[in-house]
Amino acid sequence: MSACLVDVSDFPFDKQECPLKFGSWNHNGRQIDYFSKNDVGDLANLIRNAEWDVPKSIAKRSNPLYNGVPYPDVTFTIHMTRRPTFYVINMFLPCALLAFVVAATFYLPPDCGEKISFGVAVLLSLAVFQLLVAEAVPRSENIPAIGRFIFVSLALMTLSLLSTAFVITLGDSVQDSKPVPGWARKVFLKYASKALLMGDQSKHTWEAPWYICNTPSKHTENDSNYETHRNDMCSDTKQKSTIYLPAKSTMKTPASMKKQVEFLLQIKSTVEEISGYMKKMDMVKTIHNEWKTLAMVVDRIFLVLYIIASVITLVVTLLSVNGGK
Repeated sequence: MSACLVDVSDFPFDKQECPLKFGSWNHNGRQIDYFSKNDVGDLANLIRNAEWDVPKSIAKRSNPLYNGVPYPDVTFTIHMTRRPTFYVINMFLPCALLAFVVAATFYLPPDCGEKISFGVAVLLSLAVFQLLVAEAVPRSENIPAIGRFIFVSLALMTLSLLSTAFVITLGDSVQDSKPVPGWARKVFLKYASKALLMGDQSKHTWEAPWYICNTPSKHTENDSNYETHRNDMCSDTKQKSTIYLPAKSTMKTPASMKKQVEFLLQIKSTVEEISGYMKKMDMVKTIHNEWKTLAMVVDRIFLVLYIIASVITLVVTLLSVNGGK
């Protein structure tokens, strides 16, 4: 029985070289000489193995001197190539598929609560595959190729979960009914959405409720986009919400008519309150939809970045393995 060191850097596409040295330490070269009949070993009687293939065996004679005395030896280097089909089908391919399945989380709506749980489930599945790979790979200080691919995929999945959490937060960030900033509307909802084949998402109709127009602004000078947008919305709304009633000074009516006028004024106040509340709800819903649209565009950007990073990881892993060959 003999043993040799194994380098699993390219597992499961690795090639191993196992040197077997034959010589004598008890007898020197003057007593026993070693040589090989051929430079290539005979593999005719080799038993076929399901995991390893032995393409060649090279013999090399050396005659080192120790204290001036020769001690010849012959080293047979057995070249072995691992058959990767089993590991590709049962380990490498499922890991690659799981890495690309995570991209499906970016297609879920931002308000879908299953985005995080779906990503965590895939992350745990890939972690289980990493344990299987650790059990199948021989103990070595080198990290195998499939292990590097799984590690990078786990890192990308972790980043995808963080980006998903950011997108969910962005989709729910109404921020006290503050509209989407002008720069975000221009960069993401206009140019980025067009580049991602989502169309121009910046075209929305706005109708300001009473509380935005009647409440003094508390924003700083840096929120110039918000102030401009607020003034534009309020210019038409004030005209629409105006109700004309005859002045009290011109009304010379009996007491019954005064009661009717007071009753109409109460109705007017109630109608204005209900109308303002409805406009407020519509405005909040519109702003929320715009933030949700912004979250969808950002989510699509993360999807493109994740796919690019996953493809680069897969290509680099395969090229490193082929380069090692």
